[in-house]
Amino acid sequence: MLDPFRHGSQPKTPGRREIDRVLKKVQEGVEVFDSIWNKVYFTENANQKEKFEADLKKEIEKLQRYRDQIKTWIQSSEIKDKKKLVPLMSSLSWMLARLLNEK
Repeated sequence: MLDPFRHGSQPKTPGRREIDRVLKKVQEGVEVFDSIWNKVYFTENANQKEKFEADLKKEIEKLQRYRDQIKTWIQSSEIKDKKKLVPLMSSLSWMLARLLNEK
């Protein structure tokens, strides 16, 4: 049986390990994002709030880069098994859109 994540002659095609690594980074990033989000909205100290907002912005930028990478993989014909990618892409897009609507 052919492995949908197997490297061909094209080095840009991600392997299963790379995809799993990015998926894990996204999950960790979402947890960090949620933690910082709570700190931003539950702190009363203005200096801390500014610091947390800067941290939140950095985390958002990371998540956006991961979202763009996942989007590229979803559009790629080289990746056959997209079961993990599509729901993750949807949830990341929803989370980032929600954030932009709350600002």
